[in-house]
Amino acid sequence: MNEEQIFKQINMVRQATLKTIEGVTEEQADQQPEGFSNTIRWNLGHIIVVQNSLMARFGGKPVETPSHYIELFAPGTEPADWQGDIPTLAELKQELEAQPAKLKETLEGQLEEEAAKAFLSLPTVGEILNFTMYHEGVHTGTIKALKSNTEV
Repeated sequence: MNEEQIFKQINMVRQATLKTIEGVTEEQADQQPEGFSNTIRWNLGHIIVVQNSLMARFGGKPVETPSHYIELFAPGTEPADWQGDIPTLAELKQELEAQPAKLKETLEGQLEEEAAKAFLSLPTVGEILNFTMYHEGVHTGTIKALKSNTEV
């Protein structure tokens, strides 16, 4: 698969994620129905953080994430522990919309490079980037389930 196809797929996956949150309210974004470990807002922020963090930490590429996003949305975090400035849905949506272009700008021409550190058994920047699409799909599925289990 060539690089341009990978970036097109990242955009396609992201558009599907954004479509999933159409009509979600601020209140709905913070509901945590029984049986769920997080919220719609957490899942959206988590998608941003993990995609950027994998590229920075394992890919060795200069992909920056707002520091307070890491505190709120990294693996192992949960909304019950949140304090301080929590991004609105509009802010998260803006980050989600901008992220694919930022990744392309930062990573273009480098997907075949060996990662700074292998993630799972993925040795190249491009393979790690591909994994982030799977990760996003898992969390988009969770968002769909949360959305159908929250009150509008």
